Amino acid sequence: MARMAQWLVIGILACGLLGCGKREAKVVKPSGVQESEVAIWVDQVGITSGQVQQEVIRLAPQPPAGLSPEELAAFQLRVLQQAVDNLVVRQLVKAEMERSDILISQADIEVAKEELQQTLGEGRSLVMLLAEANITLKELENNLRLDIFKNKVNQDKIDAAKAAVTEETAREYYDGHLEQFTKPEGRIVSHILVSVPADADEAIQAERRAKIDGIRKALVEGADFEALAREVSDCGSRVRGGDLGVVPHGREDKPFEDAVYSQNMGDIGEVVRSRVGFHIIRVTGEQESEVVPFEEVQSHIVAVLKSQAQQKITSDYLAELRERAIIKLDGPLAGSSKDAAAEEPAADGPTSVEEEAAP
Repeated sequence: MARMAQWLVIGILACGLLGCGKREAKVVKPSGVQESEVAIWVDQVGITSGQVQQEVIRLAPQPPAGLSPEELAAFQLRVLQQAVDNLVVRQLVKAEMERSDILISQADIEVAKEELQQTLGEGRSLVMLLAEANITLKELENNLRLDIFKNKVNQDKIDAAKAAVTEETAREYYDGHLEQFTKPEGRIVSHILVSVPADADEAIQAERRAKIDGIRKALVEGADFEALAREVSDCGSRVRGGDLGVVPHGREDKPFEDAVYSQNMGDIGEVVRSRVGFHIIRVTGEQESEVVPFEEVQSHIVAVLKSQAQQKITSDYLAELRERAIIKLDGPLAGSSKDAAAEEPAADGPTSVEEEAAP
């Protein structure tokens, strides 16, 4: 029953995302795969339950700490949805590439790897990226091959869309979205977090409290805040020594915000409890509200708008592939597909220049 429930979730997600049940698939048994193992058909190619599970694990080896049961369930659904979408998209593009006379050489792959390396920044390498993404070099190259193919197929459209992005369109975007280019008023803050699961019992809460008290004691006695944050903090800001940047009013939990705006500059604050755990806060500066001049962000806006234009062309291309394909569930879930979600979710992607620029 548990396994059936798991596949029912996959069925609902796949149908909502991919448009299952719209047409009947005439399938053939895939070579080297037991038909009973197939969870999703993409035309006549089967994607197995094992492949879905492997992609889920790759995307999220472990869920974020401190999630409530409801938040954890929502997170797992999003990961599963993304895993299904990734696998189906790869198969759709792979099938198109196999039918096409467009050739992707190893030289093309090497150029793409070099370009990818340049985007990683100083101190980071492809080896680190592979480890973080939980994929092999071969898988990376296969994914790059598919991306290169998509770009070559749509190159004329992409070139035209990019050419339409000018200084004037960048200025129009800037003038219409000044809030995205306004530095908020607030305090510049660093913190160290010891997370506490939402369902933690008293013993776990006491253990985490003892840990944060020990960290604060070390800081008061002279330990380096940034070094300790990198070593022990459970927040992603640990890679920046605990730096959260500017914390404006209304963004954080009230106990956290109250501490930020009541502490003296540079002090090691008292331990604060929020919904995600215990914090030690240090305020390092203040920032006044300020609109960044267009000249300082013009090149960035142009680059992002061109990137979004290319993404739109690619998104439309993938939508066409989905529309032409027959994508359905198989096995015990086949009968449930007709009762699955009726509406397709909105396509993911950046909705603003600011969001596109976010790490």
